[in-house]
Amino acid sequence: MPRVFMIIAGVVLAILIWLFYQNSVEQKQQADLQEYETVLEEKTGSILQQAQDWSKPIQIDLEDDRLDGDYAVMAQFILGQMRDRAEARNQYLRDLKAADWDRFLDIDRLAKDQAQDYKETEAMLKRVHEIVDGYEQTIQQRATQQLEQVKQLDIKNRYRQQLADNLKANQQQDNAHAIFEIEKQSLAKADQLFLVLKNNKWEKKNQTFMFYEDAPLKQFNKLYQEIVQLNQQMTQVDQQALKEAENKL
Repeated sequence: MPRVFMIIAGVVLAILIWLFYQNSVEQKQQADLQEYETVLEEKTGSILQQAQDWSKPIQIDLEDDRLDGDYAVMAQFILGQMRDRAEARNQYLRDLKAADWDRFLDIDRLAKDQAQDYKETEAMLKRVHEIVDGYEQTIQQRATQQLEQVKQLDIKNRYRQQLADNLKANQQQDNAHAIFEIEKQSLAKADQLFLVLKNNKWEKKNQTFMFYEDAPLKQFNKLYQEIVQLNQQMTQVDQQALKEAENKL
């Protein structure tokens, strides 16, 4: 075979070997990506399911033998952030429950507390404000820390940038944050409603707040309805968030 043909044959063979190698690499990358997505879907589903029962801490193994390299690092980071965010929210709800916040408008409790100048209710409101303020600080700190932690991950730059962009987008579209903003409005209304009860004469009659004057009664009913509407808004946001999360799985 003339030398020129030998050179051409060598070049063609090298190209074929390179194309085969590239195809093998692409197939492996695609397989790794699919495994990564599968792991995220499975464990995200587990986190979402556990998060529905906020009375118990979330338990999940962040490591998975099916992943290695960058995908293993990213999966552990994403799932860890998701678990910690859900757990922080659930701990916040557990703290509110421990403060008896669900009994704030319990008429029997308030009637009894009325006799002791509302000491219990004032302590409750003080504690709830502390819980809300603490949770808000946790949210703000987490938002800042997440982006800093991404910079320290030992992964390719393109993955690091994608994670940072996704975190920023999620922070802007966080349904839990939207619910929390409504909860703060509801707490402000609760403060106002308590002042109406504290500063006006009323008594319990047939499990109903009966005021001695019309003005505070109208004010109480208005604030109460506003709280009900805010609760309905929170329920709608929560249901929509759950539906969106399920659609992504």
